[in-house]
Amino acid sequence: MNKQIGITLILILALLPVFATHERAGDITYRHISGLTYEINLVTYTYSVSPADRPSMTIDFGDGTSDDVMRYRQDYLGNFINCNYYTCRHTYPSSGSYTISTEDPDRNQGIVNIPNSVNIPFYIETTITINNFLVPNNSPVLTNPPIEFGCVGSPFYYNPVAIDPDGDSLSYSLVACRGTNGDTIPGYSLPIAANYIRIDAVTGDLEWDYPMAQGEYNIAILIQEYRKGVKISSIIRDMQITITACDNRPPNINCVLDTCIDAGDYLHFDVTATDNPSQIISLSAMSEIFTLPHPARFPTLSGTSPVTNQLEWYTSCEHVRKQPYLVTFKARDNGQPISLTKTLTASITVVSPAPQQLQAHGFENGIALSWQPSPCHAHAKGYKIYRRVNASGYIPSHCQTGVPKETGYTLIATVGTDTSYIDDNKGKGLLHATEYCYMVTAFFADGGESYASNEACNMLINTVPVITNVSITTTHYDSGTIDIQWLIPKDIDSIQYPKPYTISLYGSLQDTNQFQPLLNNTDTQYSHTLQNTVENQFYYKIALWDSNQFLIGYSDISSSIYLSADAGDKNVHLYWAAATPWTNYNYIIQQYDSTSGNYMDIDSTGDTNITIYNLYNEQNYAFRIKSFGSYSDTAIAAPLINYSQTIYITPIDRQAPPCPDMEGNTDCENVYLQWNVDDSITDICYYYIHYKPDNNSPYIKLDSIPYPENTYRLLHPVSVIGCFAVSAIDSNGNESDKCSQICFDTDLCSRYRLPNIFTPNGSCDGSPCLFRPYEYNFVESIQLTIYNRWGDIVFQTQNPDILWDGNNTLGKPCSDGVYYYVCDVYEYSLQGIIKRNLSGSITIIR
Repeated sequence: MNKQIGITLILILALLPVFATHERAGDITYRHISGLTYEINLVTYTYSVSPADRPSMTIDFGDGTSDDVMRYRQDYLGNFINCNYYTCRHTYPSSGSYTISTEDPDRNQGIVNIPNSVNIPFYIETTITINNFLVPNNSPVLTNPPIEFGCVGSPFYYNPVAIDPDGDSLSYSLVACRGTNGDTIPGYSLPIAANYIRIDAVTGDLEWDYPMAQGEYNIAILIQEYRKGVKISSIIRDMQITITACDNRPPNINCVLDTCIDAGDYLHFDVTATDNPSQIISLSAMSEIFTLPHPARFPTLSGTSPVTNQLEWYTSCEHVRKQPYLVTFKARDNGQPISLTKTLTASITVVSPAPQQLQAHGFENGIALSWQPSPCHAHAKGYKIYRRVNASGYIPSHCQTGVPKETGYTLIATVGTDTSYIDDNKGKGLLHATEYCYMVTAFFADGGESYASNEACNMLINTVPVITNVSITTTHYDSGTIDIQWLIPKDIDSIQYPKPYTISLYGSLQDTNQFQPLLNNTDTQYSHTLQNTVENQFYYKIALWDSNQFLIGYSDISSSIYLSADAGDKNVHLYWAAATPWTNYNYIIQQYDSTSGNYMDIDSTGDTNITIYNLYNEQNYAFRIKSFGSYSDTAIAAPLINYSQTIYITPIDRQAPPCPDMEGNTDCENVYLQWNVDDSITDICYYYIHYKPDNNSPYIKLDSIPYPENTYRLLHPVSVIGCFAVSAIDSNGNESDKCSQICFDTDLCSRYRLPNIFTPNGSCDGSPCLFRPYEYNFVESIQLTIYNRWGDIVFQTQNPDILWDGNNTLGKPCSDGVYYYVCDVYEYSLQGIIKRNLSGSITIIR
């Protein structure tokens, strides 16, 4: 061992120049004391022989104040590394987010991935969020020092082993190291790797595969803390890795699977590390589970390869939480001159047992639930109660907590520590003859849930009529008929409610708060006649009376099926609604056949909408819906068959044709457009050509082209600048989108330019020469002024063609010589009319 240490020291000395530079790594954490007061802890790692020691460090608290904090402890770690501890307490002025930081000018020299590192300050920071609505937070504690060593060509492994005392969620990422004022260091880069350097966002396992050159490297690990999905703090740890030339390879650790255990159960599994048989392996583990009440055991074990150790943990209710516990296993060899490490992290989730013996008892107005708590529920915040209609058969699998949405259960209530609950649908009442099923979980302050209880189901005690049919038998505006049928309950307590029984039937149109009496007798069926069944949906309820005219109760409200439809191109979309206490599980779509005079089944669905295709436009169709339903109570015969009203509808083409794909070009005088013609679209009548002069203007219709022509030429417009688009119009006037757009701008053609020589006395095609611009495009107007050499104006015009004959403003010829001009050119463009300035000289030669 002494020989190894000696060789290591020589390598370290060769890599670490003895200058007045010392800061190598560090981090800042905090702990809540009380109120707005926190304990701030700064830990730095420095070069032990450097004269630039720091008995105190300045900590900026992020609230406009700072303090020089004295070092209270210094540990020598070997390899010329000191670990320095600074701590203080600080009271913040109010809630808010603050950044705690420290900056030291003495970062060590020669860091490979930090250019000119000796002149780059060392900077670390931690953010803290103080929120009156959150339990005061403590930052994660980083238990694995940020100084490590590796070999060129060998994988490097590391984990900061961050432990959050509050059980909050942590995430990890690699970020750039910081320098002056916390800014990213210019030129900083991650160390070069043969394949990659990365960190697992959940476990914090860092892997560098693999270092390619010797030297010192610094990386920064950002650790972010979340509570219930909200970020509440972050730590930037700056760490240093020294890479040397050596032949060693790190140990291996066998795969350790993430696991889950019920609180109170005994957890145990083996972990094995292997390496070169000639080396000694030290196998250890780091995690908060070793410091909890009733801690786990995994004593450090050393030996030649292979080394197997067993993790043991007698879990208890105190260990239940939503976030898994992370356990980082660490295998370090005694390789020379550098020992290498392998880390592997596994998660252990401790789950609360479920509430036991859930029972559901039905009575007239609700269902009473009761259950037995688990001992772990003494730590729970309360219970969640879930409900659905009819049993699901769901049994939680291992580690599956709560009640998954896919079971069809809905959360209906949360209660405190009570172990009973009465469900009356929050005063609205439950449906009769319907089986309601329940599951209960315990929930905890951190958002975690226990396993779900057993599934318990029951129905209300039925003492009221049960409606079985609300069916449209005749569709008409004023002579429509609705058939209503119901059952009288058989198990009424005749002592409490003496016979005979009578019913009162009430009906309502659309509004369930406006019921009108329709019938008072002992029947179980009624035909509601002379109604507008075309436009209305009908609602019914039934009151039951005993012989003393005492109201026993009302049935559940039931409605007819109301069918609606939207016409499409050769199709209709049907959709319907019904408010029924029974469950409709299937719908048959029926179409009236005028030839036979019967309704024909044409399709079926379990949904409440469907589209019927392959119809003819402009032809009238008649449809109705036939529903199949049932109650949970098997004593009620099924299926319950009901009909909607008949609806008449005519398919019509309201669908716009697809927009054509268009291409275009210009020769700066004309515009040429061409688009594709889709032969499969047979009802296109013509195409619209649209134009807008600039990006900010709306499109206007420029022209129309009959189908199937697919080209358009715009000849000699004022300007070709602008955007063109095409749309297709079908025989029903449906217009497609303008999805193809071709735009032309000023950069496509000749810009406005002026000559610099002018001969007024010359002959230009038999006529006196006039001063003109070169050939140009896209000019709306100009403002041209020509001066002589004394600054006198000799000519002005707004005509883009200019047409100057060489005479001054008095009509006299200008003498030979140099003249100067300033010209504002107003050009068409996609941005509108824009001004461009020209200036230059003109030489007149006569």
